[in-house]
Amino acid sequence: MVPTRPKILIVENDFTIAENLYSYLEIQGYEPDAAYDGHAALTMLANGSFDAIILDIGLPGIDGYRVLQMIKKGPDGGLPVLMLTARAQLEDKLAAFTLGADDYLVKPFALAEVHARLQVMLRRGKPSTGVTMLAFAGIVYDIPAQTVAVHGRAVHLTKKSRIILELLLGTPNVLVSRQSLQQALWPDDPPSDEAVRSQLHLLRKALQETGFDGIETVHGLGWKIVEPSV
Repeated sequence: MVPTRPKILIVENDFTIAENLYSYLEIQGYEPDAAYDGHAALTMLANGSFDAIILDIGLPGIDGYRVLQMIKKGPDGGLPVLMLTARAQLEDKLAAFTLGADDYLVKPFALAEVHARLQVMLRRGKPSTGVTMLAFAGIVYDIPAQTVAVHGRAVHLTKKSRIILELLLGTPNVLVSRQSLQQALWPDDPPSDEAVRSQLHLLRKALQETGFDGIETVHGLGWKIVEPSV
């Protein structure tokens, strides 16, 4: 059976950004569609079915805040929404989260990070039909059971370590940014970079005890999980 391609609505008035997102997401196995203003986005939502939305704030006509508010108060209220915007101020982020945004990413951005955040949102939004097991390089993570094994050997991980591992396993060989980890671990009040590094250290230590040493640091950017070198 061919797996269903997640349908993503891109709402972005910058044609270049929209086209780049569209092309990249299509390559990654999504079924993207695009709207270039708030009115078009709401019309497409009313007439179609989507699994997640990437939403800019600075849209012509109805702005992104209003679109977000209408989505969350309407029949599609459970639809995951990733805000993708140039607005980096704390008050903008708080306004979006207050209105129901599921995630917030500031431009400029890495396409791989959009992919990683979408995967996390989709797993959270549809736990009954989404991915239930992640496997890579001998690591098997049973998400419903919250158990992890490396080459058949059970590994005890803290809740935060499991969150990090899920993000990394969701996009093997792809960078997961520090900001993504902060948002996943502490969505309401992201802490210092040192707190993130401490959590990575705990996960690394637990996995290294089984002989797995495949978490790489990309200095200044984030981390990724790779096949350990022999």
